[in-house]
Amino acid sequence: MVFGGDVMLGRAVRDQIVKLGKNDGAWATAKVADVFRSAQLAFVNLESPFAPGPALGYSLVFRADPRHVTALTKAGIDVVSFANNHSRNQGALGIQTTISLLKKNAIASAGAGLSSAEAYAPRYLRAGDLPVAVLAYTYNERAPTTPRSTPTVAGMDIGRMQAAVRVAKAKKNFVIVSMHAGTEYTLTQTSQQTCFAHAAIDAGADLVVGHHPHWVQGVEKYKGKPILYSLGNLVFDQPWSLETQQGAVAVVTVADGRVSTVQFRPVKIDRAAQPRWMTTAEATPVFKRIGLPNGTLRMVN
Repeated sequence: MVFGGDVMLGRAVRDQIVKLGKNDGAWATAKVADVFRSAQLAFVNLESPFAPGPALGYSLVFRADPRHVTALTKAGIDVVSFANNHSRNQGALGIQTTISLLKKNAIASAGAGLSSAEAYAPRYLRAGDLPVAVLAYTYNERAPTTPRSTPTVAGMDIGRMQAAVRVAKAKKNFVIVSMHAGTEYTLTQTSQQTCFAHAAIDAGADLVVGHHPHWVQGVEKYKGKPILYSLGNLVFDQPWSLETQQGAVAVVTVADGRVSTVQFRPVKIDRAAQPRWMTTAEATPVFKRIGLPNGTLRMVN
């Protein structure tokens, strides 16, 4: 299975797709698509809703052109987390449009739905012969105040998350929990990230994958299972610092229902839009930041 970080297809990324990619979103992921397409399950965090309309300039309100969904489809993405702090940027219509567009293109979306129950429900897929459940949550959603019939995203309600993990695990799934949390532009995870990730594994999750800080963060083995605190950016227009132009793609190998290895493949984002695989020299400081000199986390089962 292959996991990527934040994918934002609006703003300067949208401009570059139009200018350099001939208005085909596949340009944005073209240089890393091979690894995602080869996976039995490919995942990213979708940081921008799809919605019709003109480009919105360079504000913090994101909108992706529905035609640019090819950034995901042509890279072979199977499932996205759509539980993040930009999911609501185009309102309820943006959530509806995005979920519908992804569904039409055979991409599952976890962590968002046309109702609260749908947002918090696991998404069931297969990675080869392995049954998989994906759940996704974001720090910024306050679940108790959200009308249950309103398009929404799943908040980091530990009790509700643990209940969903137990349901998915009882159905004999390999359970993946995605969390959108942490402090932006920092290396160290917060207590919220740590507590939520530990609670997920305590409930039976097999892997926790994080995003939101826009920097690659470290990893942890907890009760024999991996927590990837932040994979950083994958497709994003944040060229003002080296760290925001770097990301890590996690290649996760599962044997006998448990993670055996996690191999990190760092990416460098060029043109404020397009990731490519790093050279060995470029990758070394990223591996150091993760805390793995050779970029490989080996689990002892």
